Amino acid sequence: MPSPSDEVAPVLIVGGGPVGFALALDLAWRGQRSVLVEREPGVAPVLLAKATGLHERTMEVCRRWGIVDRVVEVGFPQDFPGDSVYATSLNGYYIGRSPIPSTALRVTPSSTPEKRQRCPQYAFDPLLAEVVADMGLTDVRFGMKVEALEQDEDGVTVHMTETATGRPETVRGSYVIGCDGAGSTVRQLIDVPFEGPDLDYSLSAMIRIPSMDLPEELRDGERYILLSPEGASSVMTSINGRDIWRLTVVGSQERLNPETFDMHGEIVRALGRDDIPFTIERVAPWRRSQCAAATFQVGRVFLAGDAAHTTSPTGGHGLNTGIGDVSDLGWMLPSVLQGWAGEDPVAERNSSASTSNYRAWFDSSEAADVLDPGPAGEKARSNIGKRMVKELYGEWNSLGLDLGYRYEGSPVIVPDGTPEPPDEYSGYTQTARPGHRAPHAWLTDGRSTLDLFGQGFVLLRFERPSDGEDRLEHEAKESGIPLRVIDIRQPEIADLYERRLVLVRPDGQVAWRGDELPADARALLSIVTGRGGRETHLRDAESPIEGRQ
Repeated sequence: MPSPSDEVAPVLIVGGGPVGFALALDLAWRGQRSVLVEREPGVAPVLLAKATGLHERTMEVCRRWGIVDRVVEVGFPQDFPGDSVYATSLNGYYIGRSPIPSTALRVTPSSTPEKRQRCPQYAFDPLLAEVVADMGLTDVRFGMKVEALEQDEDGVTVHMTETATGRPETVRGSYVIGCDGAGSTVRQLIDVPFEGPDLDYSLSAMIRIPSMDLPEELRDGERYILLSPEGASSVMTSINGRDIWRLTVVGSQERLNPETFDMHGEIVRALGRDDIPFTIERVAPWRRSQCAAATFQVGRVFLAGDAAHTTSPTGGHGLNTGIGDVSDLGWMLPSVLQGWAGEDPVAERNSSASTSNYRAWFDSSEAADVLDPGPAGEKARSNIGKRMVKELYGEWNSLGLDLGYRYEGSPVIVPDGTPEPPDEYSGYTQTARPGHRAPHAWLTDGRSTLDLFGQGFVLLRFERPSDGEDRLEHEAKESGIPLRVIDIRQPEIADLYERRLVLVRPDGQVAWRGDELPADARALLSIVTGRGGRETHLRDAESPIEGRQ
């Protein structure tokens, strides 16, 4: 049992990386207080830079928070090229290129108000931390290590120590969210297996290169996938669009021992010249994996981000998937704490697409002659270049994966009988089918439809109300459920949403749609807030247009 002296926090977040701070920010944006603890003395410095790409879905969340301009300000220069170049070295043989426009030239997809941005994690993390501090609703405590936790039916008691002094501290949380990475202490303390394959062992060097004058056909790359006769030997990636680069070498743990591996020589090999000045700032080993926790929830403890699932960085879906977790938990936790939703937050995403991208990188079937200066080498380089451009198209063009997420079969979604559309990696067609992201369209006042969502449920109404249609508002008010009814009189948006009435959750996902409200409005609200189960849905809240195609 908790001690009367235990400090109480509605939500205790463990982990001060991008997922932890994003969750704290989303909670604060909804007016919810939290405590965030991190064992390190501060947010990640430059030398720990990891992710650089913020996909459309993540930028939509940043739009909700009102920080898009600040992300752009600290991110890559907008005119920095984004091409992926395949070569034997940065000054070696050209193999192929996947053209990717700079952010300035990239066209915003018609299905979203935002285009993806490139922002190094070492800049994104402190930005989130700064915004969280400005909101004033999160108690952030660096230098605190979680040692143990104890659950009971009312909450979780977390025992910590201050890393600098060893001083013990105890915090009592209604809910605890482990956002503490692939080696999650929280996950270990709740004894949840973390299973899946290790894909490789890698060694990465963070490098400062003041300037590089590359051959014309090898210029304008954001990343260089470098091939040897054994296949892709290393990857050189720009981390800030300026002077910081990361070289990642793949191989066995024995060969890539940081204490013995000749990283300086490997960098010279990657550059293809020995007269380009550079400084090695940091060398760190890591494992590429595709693992997932056996469950993302044990009682009042949840896992998010890499603590719940790891992905290969090929495609840049790890950080972005973690922000997707936040999009779920950020509204569900306050709804439970405020008493208007059932206790069943969920988070789901997988990393198989990233693994597929990674395997395409390291196919060595045609690489034996890649360094041959003669006809055999030219043929090998041409064949490899064509294959990589084709097979890696999805890695650089993943709008379908980013925006096409859906909750098929969820007990808090009311299906309308329409068939599930294809789940495509690159292509994406908007749909207001229940379980899917509510479509973006521009309103006459200049806002996006997405700007209507976030604070509570929204019922979109595309025609004048019929008699008795206010009963959903009445039932929501009686139940303490935040709900707004918004009338839209734009035929093109009505056509996009396909039904006269569409109920959208706080995370922007469609929960229900129909041409008429169900007879039992209370049952509908019970389902979409997690208070009722599937049996209630089938008995009381069946859409009057069930089965319509």
